[in-house]
Amino acid sequence: MSRAAFARAGPFLAFALALLAALPAWGQTRVKADPVTHVYFIRGFLNVFSTGFDEMSEQLAKAGVKSIVHGHMSGSAVRAQLLADSKKAGKHPNPVVLVGHSFGANAALSVSSLLAADGIPVDLVITIDPTVGGPLTPNVRRYVNYHFEGNNLGVPLTSPKLGKRISNIDLSKRKDIAGAGDDHWTVTRNKALQTEILAAIRRQVGRRQ
Repeated sequence: MSRAAFARAGPFLAFALALLAALPAWGQTRVKADPVTHVYFIRGFLNVFSTGFDEMSEQLAKAGVKSIVHGHMSGSAVRAQLLADSKKAGKHPNPVVLVGHSFGANAALSVSSLLAADGIPVDLVITIDPTVGGPLTPNVRRYVNYHFEGNNLGVPLTSPKLGKRISNIDLSKRKDIAGAGDDHWTVTRNKALQTEILAAIRRQVGRRQ
């Protein structure tokens, strides 16, 4: 290219370089960070058997959904945070999703019950092999309970009044979960279950935003 031609192309090249600099890097997706915590993961006993929750929380962050992972003894902290967020939201409550495993699933049920007394609705409670079947309360719009039938640990959720709001899924019949060798202790790391739970969370949060 001659010097004259290069000089004429100068402004165009400068514009093109500026445009390229403004584009996100290849393979990256820019998402707007959500300022409000919508999803609360609650781990099981000793916080060592639910490490898949950390993986799911990272995936949600990439999608712009704010979540936090607690231990099963942190029910009061979860409740306090939700109460604070509710006061900020006023008449337009934020989507709320609780996800718990084992003792953490028990805690999710307990927290949602306490939130009923606080007048706070919960959009979705996902429990994975809870060791108790309640309490179940009408402030929860939908319960999805994954359990291993016959493992003497997890139990189904039942309520005559809330029957249509409850889905019980027996993981012992799932070839992609029990058939893949996962059980009560390892199930949160199962990729098929993670994908299913993340899809349900994204649908619910997106529906309310």
